[in-house]
Amino acid sequence: MSVQPRLKAPARRANIVAAALDAFASGGYGATGMGDVARLSGVTRAVLYDHFASKKALFLAVLEEQRATFLGFIAARITGEGSKSERMLATTEAVFHFAERYPNAWRMLFVNATHGDPDIDAAWNDVAVSLNHAVTRLLADDLRTADIDPDDQRAALLVEMLIGALTRAVEWRRKHGGLTRAEAVDTAMDLLWSGLAATASYQPEAGARSDTKPPPAAGSRR
Repeated sequence: MSVQPRLKAPARRANIVAAALDAFASGGYGATGMGDVARLSGVTRAVLYDHFASKKALFLAVLEEQRATFLGFIAARITGEGSKSERMLATTEAVFHFAERYPNAWRMLFVNATHGDPDIDAAWNDVAVSLNHAVTRLLADDLRTADIDPDDQRAALLVEMLIGALTRAVEWRRKHGGLTRAEAVDTAMDLLWSGLAATASYQPEAGARSDTKPPPAAGSRR
């Protein structure tokens, strides 16, 4: 095994997490050993265990980092400038873009749902719940304009349906292809926005331009 030059602890930890992400995303939790991660990250097993006491601890650290990366990627689109439909379009595009830019993170967060370890499966479900809560908080102002309390189960269900629909659309495109990202975004928006625009909250504000027809994604043929 080729061992890297000595790095400071934060940089070494970052290298280990990056290598572990590749290993877990491609091989799954059960098939990935600490020796695999040590080899990919260029450290000895002893150094690896200095940073992470177990494979489970390493997996959970990697999973949490990908959750934070995903939220950081979409948060500015959800709460940014523009009308509701423009922000929804930007968020939809960001989800598709994230899956392309960070395919291993996408697989860990939304594809590898079973891991053969009850604790890991529970942690993965906890991350899914925490994503729902985080997105609900980001949408809090919009939910209130719809007369939906962000703390109500109705809000949680709405966000779960949005996340679920988007992730399924991304997975369909990843498996089948045939559509550009812009075309896939437009198709997803047509469905998602028609549902959201039917609620009182997502109608245009007084004096504002119509918010019921989202603009096409950049690069689409519409």
